[in-house]
Amino acid sequence: MPRFTSRDYRRQMLVLTTIYVAVMLLVWPHARNASSLPWKIVLALAPVLPVVQLIWLMAKRAVHSDELEQRVHLVALSTATGFICVLCLVGGFLCAAGVLTVGGDVLIWVFPVLCVSYGAARWQLARRYGGLGCE
Repeated sequence: MPRFTSRDYRRQMLVLTTIYVAVMLLVWPHARNASSLPWKIVLALAPVLPVVQLIWLMAKRAVHSDELEQRVHLVALSTATGFICVLCLVGGFLCAAGVLTVGGDVLIWVFPVLCVSYGAARWQLARRYGGLGCE
């Protein structure tokens, strides 16, 4: 089985991210104006497919890493998940108290914020352990 290199990961990530951006710019804006409910659902969920593939790609990267790299991924993901949980808890309490009023579309930001916080946590952990790479 060929090794899953950092170059492969970056190339596939770039392709999937480009597809996601194209879908968000060209397809998703038409979801609100779709004439039928099934078509509206298809257009609304179109961006989910590249995101699911991105998650699979991230998991593949972690699985094909050595033990230290896997530990860094796990700790970074745990840290990012805890951060998102605290943000959601604070937001939930503020909404319940009537301090904030947000719509359901704010949920679109959960995954991107999770990815950014995961990246920041992983970067910090990689610095601690001497600049880990996925080569």
